[in-house]
Amino acid sequence: MNDYLKDKITEDSVVACYMTDRWKRLRADAFLDLAQHMAVVGADTLQFGDTQLAPYGCAWVLARQHLRFERPVLHKERIKMLTWHKGLDGLYFIRDYQLLDADGKPAVNSTSSWVIMNIAERRIARGDFLSEIVSTDPQSPDDAIAERAAKVAAPRGAELELIGSHVVRYSDVDYNQHANNVRYTVWAMDALPEEIVYEKFLKELTINFNKEARPGETVELWHTLAPDGSHIVEGRTADHQVFIERLLFE
Repeated sequence: MNDYLKDKITEDSVVACYMTDRWKRLRADAFLDLAQHMAVVGADTLQFGDTQLAPYGCAWVLARQHLRFERPVLHKERIKMLTWHKGLDGLYFIRDYQLLDADGKPAVNSTSSWVIMNIAERRIARGDFLSEIVSTDPQSPDDAIAERAAKVAAPRGAELELIGSHVVRYSDVDYNQHANNVRYTVWAMDALPEEIVYEKFLKELTINFNKEARPGETVELWHTLAPDGSHIVEGRTADHQVFIERLLFE
């Protein structure tokens, strides 16, 4: 095995038609779906998945994720998804991902920050018992993206415009009984103007998850443009921020 791959979890696949946009390019949410799957496989392989956390009344929850397309990934391309646990950084457990093309070159890089949630209390779990379950040592020292997924905020003084809303329905909800984190990016892309999402290439995104959205709740989608040209989309229920996402197109 390639030395770069030996300390990582890998899966081979092909970019299917349902994963692509109108230009046959892999959609960001399709990559996030793959990454989510790999996170589950990775945690299970290292014996600290949700099955191991369940006796403690806990589960993994994604707090932040950053991804960068190095180039468009196209329909029918053969790809290899990689993930690896990068240990503990302050409050967050870090997990990185790469999508390699048929030549073994990274086409997408991503990093994510996770917390362990007490399911009954719906709060971040704290305590020494965590280090007994989850290794704080990195599975691999390699970086897909060296910088941690950043905190996203609307520019100071910016006025956000309401551009849509979404009621959390059956297809949004996962086995944690709330809207799956990938759905937020779907809602954001659906709410942005067609001339942006159809005609431009989404190069980069960073998303922060701040509150769960439960079945039947209405999430309002608010938008502003940042000075660097990126689009900020914020999801709100009542006066609470559910998520906030930075999307950079080219």
